[in-house]
Amino acid sequence: MFIREIKKQNPNSDKVFTSHRLVESIRTPRGPRQTVLMNLGKLDLPEEQWKQLANRIEEIVHGESQRLIQLPQEVEALAEHFAQLLSRRRLAERSQEPSSKKDQDFYRVDVNGIASCETKSIGPEHVGLEAMRGLGFFDLFARLGFTQTQSNLAALLIVGRLVHPSSERELRRYATEQSGLDELLQTSFSRIGHNALYRSSDLLLDNKETIERFLRQRSKEVFSLKETIILYDLTNTYFAGEALAYEKAKRGKSKQKRSDRPLVTLGLVLDEQGFLKQSHILEGNVSEPSTLVHMVRGIHEKSTEQMPPLLVTTPTVVVDAGIASKDNIDLLKDEGFSYIVVSRSHPEQLPIEEFIEIKEGIKAKSIRQGDELFLYCLSERRMHKEKAMVSKARGRMQRELTELAEGLHKKGCVKAYPKVLERIGRIRQRYPRVSKGFAITVKEHEGKATQLTWHFDETKLSKPYDGSYFLRTNRDDLSPQQIWPLYVMLTSVEDAFRCLKSELGLRPIHHSTPQRIETHLFISVLAYHLLNSIQYHLQSSGLKHRWQTIRAWLQTHQVLSTTLPKEDGGMIHLRYCTTPTATQRQIYQALGITSIPLKRKKFVT
Repeated sequence: MFIREIKKQNPNSDKVFTSHRLVESIRTPRGPRQTVLMNLGKLDLPEEQWKQLANRIEEIVHGESQRLIQLPQEVEALAEHFAQLLSRRRLAERSQEPSSKKDQDFYRVDVNGIASCETKSIGPEHVGLEAMRGLGFFDLFARLGFTQTQSNLAALLIVGRLVHPSSERELRRYATEQSGLDELLQTSFSRIGHNALYRSSDLLLDNKETIERFLRQRSKEVFSLKETIILYDLTNTYFAGEALAYEKAKRGKSKQKRSDRPLVTLGLVLDEQGFLKQSHILEGNVSEPSTLVHMVRGIHEKSTEQMPPLLVTTPTVVVDAGIASKDNIDLLKDEGFSYIVVSRSHPEQLPIEEFIEIKEGIKAKSIRQGDELFLYCLSERRMHKEKAMVSKARGRMQRELTELAEGLHKKGCVKAYPKVLERIGRIRQRYPRVSKGFAITVKEHEGKATQLTWHFDETKLSKPYDGSYFLRTNRDDLSPQQIWPLYVMLTSVEDAFRCLKSELGLRPIHHSTPQRIETHLFISVLAYHLLNSIQYHLQSSGLKHRWQTIRAWLQTHQVLSTTLPKEDGGMIHLRYCTTPTATQRQIYQALGITSIPLKRKKFVT
């Protein structure tokens, strides 16, 4: 082997581009010939060290790991790197067809010289990639005109968000050093750059509407979804920076208690099985009730020429109290939707008949009013939770009042009557849940507060914390035993939001430009499509573990290279997957995919 320098010049400029190639001389029936083994890029080595590097690469590939005369450290490091790439390239060129048991292949090897390297994760990537194929992502990419490279990078972005949620910089490191996804795609991510990832993410966002329509139709066909129940809810996420260039980044009430940062709101439309139908990106301070019109119009949106119609026939919309305003209920009626909502009000007169038990710890009774049905529900678990929250808030408020009262008789504490009243007002603001239950009296003398007393009356609270709530629906064909489980399906939306935030890297957002922000959100949404498809299959087989647990189990399934030195000289190079554990085989079986993601490859030097 030897190294050849190649120089190329742009005819329109004086700039010369230099690169180096590893070349091997071989004997052929027509005489000696030279073949290029690999491109080394531009070497930052003196020319007198090129031959040392080429010889050392050849030694490592043929199993001569030790040498008497040590080479310079930079030459040794480059030789090990290029030898590893060369071995991997030769393995990739070998046939992936498994040999039959009759084709036994025996060698005498030195067991003390066996070594393994290039260990990469293959299990989670295999599951994510098969979910992409099952949902038809690659067919859609081809229809949209994606090149093979663009399709592979899109797969990296989506599966990477599912398996290793991170920034584009960290994703590039993961793809090149830790993941075997490129081998599953029969490509190489060793030379990908950040700009290529950004361009691919932009391509996904540019086709957002078509992709969401396709996935909705595809999941409906694959999983036989009826789409009779439509779930809608909102969440928000915060920015690590100020995001000054993004108009939708607004300060508002953060569901992650990060009101100190700008927010952006994500609205999701799902069916009863948790399959995503639509996503909307809204301003961070958006009013929840005002967003329902976007969802309703989106559901009834006309189809394009490329996609079939996706209209839902009289679905039932389920939303929480934050969205269930009177105007929104009227909107649902006008658009022909049925609805089940958490009512903001309740009938003036409650029936005297007894509650019926819907589920252990859940009781309800129905109340008909006009063309609507109200379901008065009592939940023991909710009652205990509410009472615990009230007790906690009451205790904290009492402690602050006690500190304020004791300070009236201590030096250096607040005693001025107006200041004491101001402190009481601030305490009430901090504990709105229990503030109305406190009757506080302050005695004053010559402009100073002399005594502070209070008593607490639970009946004065704004609402009874007895675990009660009202559901409201125009589905008069349903019994209480049928209405309540439909409302509970809202937990599917809450679970989707939890997955997006905790397992799919939705928060916080580190980007600052509008394009980068919206692609970050959309890629998380696409990764959720994969996640819900995977969990649907697993739960159907009785595996109800969270993705975080499944992912951890799969990460020990890896692909690696092993070299075995032969007794008569030379090396055997193998690239193969580790044997899956019983748990991993169970997961693969539940998903209906092979437990051997990559077939064994071998070459001998």
